[in-house]
Amino acid sequence: MKKYLLALKNKDSVKRPGFAGCVQNSFVVTFQRQRSWKKELYIFFMAAYNLLLSSSYDECRKLQDFLDVMADREGFSKAFLHELEFVVKEAFVNAVKHGNCEDKTAVVNLRFEHVSENGGQALFVEVADSGSGFAVHEIDNPTTPSLLMKSSGRGVFLMRAFAEIMGQESDEDGWRLRLKMRPF
Repeated sequence: MKKYLLALKNKDSVKRPGFAGCVQNSFVVTFQRQRSWKKELYIFFMAAYNLLLSSSYDECRKLQDFLDVMADREGFSKAFLHELEFVVKEAFVNAVKHGNCEDKTAVVNLRFEHVSENGGQALFVEVADSGSGFAVHEIDNPTTPSLLMKSSGRGVFLMRAFAEIMGQESDEDGWRLRLKMRPF
């Protein structure tokens, strides 16, 4: 079986004769086999990022660093970065606590996809745990008078202030929460 190295380069770092008029947010994906360049594929208008973390609150620092790098690369504003950090950290903590029941041998998989959509931008976020999770649509509204003094239960409510919950599904591998945010 042949092994290939997949290299993802920002289009600005690649100089190719005869290739002019690069579209912003394009990337060159190059497949390499034994030091000889084989094929190049140009992908426009999207960037995808994946992050796999162990199910531990200690991983929040790695998540923070990852979001900082992604936001810088995608040109997100500082204000949007703060919203993104809040939403993703809350989703991550929920996956660790409620999905994986704080099992440090379990994992949390995060996927981010920045796309051009209807003349604007959208960032799709997917957070997947490997446990039993909970259904976000069944959570009580924390602004209900009888729940105002509870010390927990506001995270998903606050996430909805910054992100649209696109869906949630479960299967034998765990729960996946899909969110949509509008970068600015």
